[in-house]
Amino acid sequence: MNYQRCRIQSEMNLPRFRNKILVRGTIVFLSLILAYLILYPPIVLFIQSFTPGASSEEVAVFTIFRHRGTWVAFGNSLATSLLTTVISFVLGGALAWLEVTSDFRFKKAIRSFSMIAFIIPPYILGLAWVQFFGRNGYLERMLRSFFIFQEYTFPYYSIVAVAIVMALHLYPLMYMSLRNALAQQEKNLEKAALLSGASYWNTVFSITLPLIKPSLFATGLLIFSRTMANFTVPALLALPARKEYLTTLVYSAISGLDIATASAVSLFLVAISTVLFWSQHSMAKKGLQYVSAGQGGGGTSLVSLKGHSIWVSLLFFLIMGVTIILPIVTMFFSSFLKRWGLPLQWQYSTLANYAELLSPKGKAFIAFRNSIVYGVVAASFALIIGGATAYVAHTSKTTRSKVLESIATWPMAFPNIVLAVAAVLAWNHGPLHVYGTPWAIILTYMVLFIPIVMKQVTGLIQNYDTKLLFAARLSGASPLQSFVTITLPILAPGLKSGFIICFLIALQEIPISLMLYFTGQETVGVLLFGMHSKSYGLEMTSALSMVIILLLLIGNIIIRRITRKHTYENTAY
Repeated sequence: MNYQRCRIQSEMNLPRFRNKILVRGTIVFLSLILAYLILYPPIVLFIQSFTPGASSEEVAVFTIFRHRGTWVAFGNSLATSLLTTVISFVLGGALAWLEVTSDFRFKKAIRSFSMIAFIIPPYILGLAWVQFFGRNGYLERMLRSFFIFQEYTFPYYSIVAVAIVMALHLYPLMYMSLRNALAQQEKNLEKAALLSGASYWNTVFSITLPLIKPSLFATGLLIFSRTMANFTVPALLALPARKEYLTTLVYSAISGLDIATASAVSLFLVAISTVLFWSQHSMAKKGLQYVSAGQGGGGTSLVSLKGHSIWVSLLFFLIMGVTIILPIVTMFFSSFLKRWGLPLQWQYSTLANYAELLSPKGKAFIAFRNSIVYGVVAASFALIIGGATAYVAHTSKTTRSKVLESIATWPMAFPNIVLAVAAVLAWNHGPLHVYGTPWAIILTYMVLFIPIVMKQVTGLIQNYDTKLLFAARLSGASPLQSFVTITLPILAPGLKSGFIICFLIALQEIPISLMLYFTGQETVGVLLFGMHSKSYGLEMTSALSMVIILLLLIGNIIIRRITRKHTYENTAY
């Protein structure tokens, strides 16, 4: 009996596999797959960036740094990212403060509004911005109804517009991070400072802010990097004003068949994004250490709104109405118009836009079919590879498994448009020549999805009690039986939510599909991106946007019911 216990105990050091050979074989197999899918495209991108560009015989990676347009685009990307981060901090921080440290009455409304804001894709928010603030938009019509003026000059196409739209989508990240940090910190420290005679604001600056600073900086870096990597909103709101961003510069170069320049700018973006990603990752770990060190002391709210409660509530619902309800209402009414720009009157309303979208013979039906098929296939493969990688990395504490995990999570640092450029170069040549086929989109989706699946599974693995598996082995179960009957059910919520999240991303993803699709392979994102500028109008674009929003809301409700303990900040992209 003692011998059996010792044998089983030695096997429990690698609890999911029969022996070390099987584990090492699994690591090698996953390493080969991930190296080809994740490392090979950036290597091709790197090599291509050291070839001459279309407009010069000099190596492209050197040419772009001497080109003024590159630094102008970089400056625009930097300014927008900084402004987005500041707006997100102000809005998200104010909401987190209201919920955690005050007696605000509508705390559930804060969570609900923030979830909806995060679910709506930023490109759809940008479309709503154009419809409301743009030329002949709803704002101009309302102003002309009450005032007489010669020219409408609202800067609806501008860098500031991009920053505002991105902030309206990303501020829930700041809100959730600061809410959790404030809720976990030790309240007795603040109470002691107040009892010692310190003012409330002295307490905030001397105690509260230093404790939440790691979470603040980590989330700020995340928002900054996601804004820097975004392509669709700058393409919609900045390019018409002739403001280039690094992401739009990549798209312009690849559209002009200047592969070398596109590769060089993409390499520049990858370098920036990778530094931001690992910095954010390091700051997030530091933030977790601060949280774990605190006791999360509860207690009563430190601030009572008293007579200001009514005004604060009115201001809250006004801001939420303008930032969340207004975009949805704008898209909703526009989706029923016979032609965008007509007055909002019954005689100009129609259901034909939705009828055409849902028609089996329409482009939208084909686009939804393609997005569903590509999303399901890519999510299924990502589920297997990402789940296995997360499982091996957190049960086999070896250097190889940690390297494997780092490779698998690296795509999170890549802007989607860079993944698309790398896929064009990698899958157009080499042993896996799938460019021009749906598999190019599916494989690139899969690379995008693998880190998302790993994120969903990792939290469950970290909280997994290996004693359950040890008890099963003592009872005579084989390693495979133990995995199927104990481990897999524990990981199932993360796998299910990961699959749904990936599928929802496929329904709204634009840059990858836009760069890789051929005729007949259009996805919902491709259709949405090009719809308002082609034969369709903003009315059809609004109808498609409303369908996407509805599907995303339903999907996120399903995810919340599956995971229960998971929160919506894990669902995005």
